[in-house]
Amino acid sequence: MESRLAAHDGFDRDGVARTADAAHAGRLAASDAGYFADGFLRCFAGAAGLRRSPGAMINRGTFARLAAIGSACEQFLDACAAAGSPAQVVSLGAGLDTRWWALHALGRQPRLWVEVDQEEVVRRKALAIGRDAALHGALPEGAAAASLERGAVSSAAGYQLRAADLRDVSALEAALADAGWRPAEPTLVLAECVLVYLPPEAAAAVVALFGGAPGGGALAVYEQIGPDDPFGRTMVDNLRRRNCALLGLAACPSCAAQEARARAAGYSRAEAVPVLEYYEAAVSADERRRVERLELLDELEEWRLLLSHYAVALAVRDGRGGADAPLGALSLRAPVARLFPPPPADPPPS
Repeated sequence: MESRLAAHDGFDRDGVARTADAAHAGRLAASDAGYFADGFLRCFAGAAGLRRSPGAMINRGTFARLAAIGSACEQFLDACAAAGSPAQVVSLGAGLDTRWWALHALGRQPRLWVEVDQEEVVRRKALAIGRDAALHGALPEGAAAASLERGAVSSAAGYQLRAADLRDVSALEAALADAGWRPAEPTLVLAECVLVYLPPEAAAAVVALFGGAPGGGALAVYEQIGPDDPFGRTMVDNLRRRNCALLGLAACPSCAAQEARARAAGYSRAEAVPVLEYYEAAVSADERRRVERLELLDELEEWRLLLSHYAVALAVRDGRGGADAPLGALSLRAPVARLFPPPPADPPPS
């Protein structure tokens, strides 16, 4: 199935897989520069094949991205805890993300956290977990939880890592079932720069899988928009040259289209804004001042253009009926006062 899909839909597995390394490099650089604290990022440094320093503009954009997705995650976990409901998080195209370890360190991990990505990315991540004491030390089974033969991780702590081709929704369903996902329980889906790489029909099928689940939940999306102006055309062309064609962008090119896709999939309400608007409206003035003092940013207009060509979206549907309760309070514009403290002096040992 994978080879047939790869041959006909323009999806480049290797090019898209490399975005995991780029995203990790961006998070690591921003953490090192003081935008937020995540000592677990260095634990995956050996698994990332890319070494670069993105610079102030990308660091500040990375902060805005993590603030938006992190706020959605915090709100969802708080809402489920207040309602006495088990929480599940499914992270699509998770790459080398470290959120589960950060939440576990705070004692805030959900009942189930499932990460799904391509086989090569999953294999590299499983290897890193098996080798690094700070990573596998959070799992009751230790290094044995990382099954290198299967290219997967299963833990009684609720962390699950699986490989699946997201263009094949039946393969995704099988991976989720194997990981213990329960459609009848609330699920937060994280989709950061992943749906936009899929053919439109595949992206719609993935969103519909969760939007139609009886337990309801929320969907948090971060991805490119605005392909039709000069900046957008350059962005699309640059990614195409790196074998990362944005196959789904034409079908979902705006915030309005992001909202419409989520509602068509079964979510009862949806909101989407450019990341620049999110940063200026949701992040507190004090936190923006802290962030903007970290590094000199000469390309202010280019930074504003960049953040205007990415959108963050939040969609919600409660499986219990009614007006989205207990998830009704989830809001894309929830204030972010100090989501990320300064980095600690001593990061977790590796």
